[in-house]
Amino acid sequence: MRRVPQLDGLRGIAILMVFLFHAFGTHLLWAGVDLFFVLSGYLITRILLHLKEQALAAGAPFRTAYWRAFYFRRARRILPPYILFLLIVGLFFPIHWSHVWYWYVFFGANIEVAITGLAFLPIVPLWSLAVEEQFYLIWPCVLRVLSNRAVKRIALGMIVGEPVLRAVFTPLFHSYWPIYTLPLFRTDTLAWGAWIAVSEYETPSWPALHRNLAGLSAVIASGILGGLSAFSFFRRGANLIPFNVWGYSLIGIICGGVIVYALGSEDGFLHRLLAAPGLRYLGRISYTFYLYHLGVLLLAHHDIPSPVLSAVVAFLITLAFASISWIALESPILSWSPKNRPAPVQTKIRAAGSGS
Repeated sequence: MRRVPQLDGLRGIAILMVFLFHAFGTHLLWAGVDLFFVLSGYLITRILLHLKEQALAAGAPFRTAYWRAFYFRRARRILPPYILFLLIVGLFFPIHWSHVWYWYVFFGANIEVAITGLAFLPIVPLWSLAVEEQFYLIWPCVLRVLSNRAVKRIALGMIVGEPVLRAVFTPLFHSYWPIYTLPLFRTDTLAWGAWIAVSEYETPSWPALHRNLAGLSAVIASGILGGLSAFSFFRRGANLIPFNVWGYSLIGIICGGVIVYALGSEDGFLHRLLAAPGLRYLGRISYTFYLYHLGVLLLAHHDIPSPVLSAVVAFLITLAFASISWIALESPILSWSPKNRPAPVQTKIRAAGSGS
């Protein structure tokens, strides 16, 4: 399974969006997290589909390889940088771990934010990681036991159903945090990615065939979102039904459309932009960059009065640390594999190289 360079570029754009939002409060750039969600839904589903194919081809003795290969790689990708981050952030910030440790040991940071409406700023980014990990406790089971057609129906059901759930539950919450952070209301973005992945798996030419429609949909949805966002009621922080139903859904259409367009394009400006080495590299190290960027921004803002200069310094420091982490920690761990793993599954996992 080939690595798609454009998707690394999209991850680079996503992390730039999130960084600029936290550095300058730029309107709507927090949606970079949603782009990460759609990308993750696509990449992980693509890996699971190929693992399922390999497990079925291998026969009964290797059926457990599907689960072992997926969760083994997931643990190697997520846990080492995650544990190191918690240790380092505790050195620079006074975190009362005795009161909150369980949220972070069991990937429940999003639940803490939803319940309290508060979280210690340097570790706020962990809420989105928690959403993904909670989703991936269930999604591999869905992929393993159901047909591709059924999986697509479930994904579409989530895309259509979760806006309804957001409408029903919005009046019950006093802040936007539960709608923004809980999987019950946010996994339609992951479902967009999953639906795209299954469609491409069934028909490899599907992205190219639907590229123009996807691009047009993303442009139209961007125009609607931008126009409605001029009104104060159509904001994430307003916690009102119009945005909670349509705002998040429009962002999902935009992100999904951009991904399909990127997958279906082999030339043109967008392809060249996303395939640019610098942007692809930023996308490759985006996980660790995402973990540390807010804490580094807080330290830089504290010591440097100029917002622009502090943001530049924070970006460079975070970039340097994420690069060191990738070279010294993450890449060696991802490259290692035990000798007794089944060869076909091992090959597929290595080739996937999603970095998710």
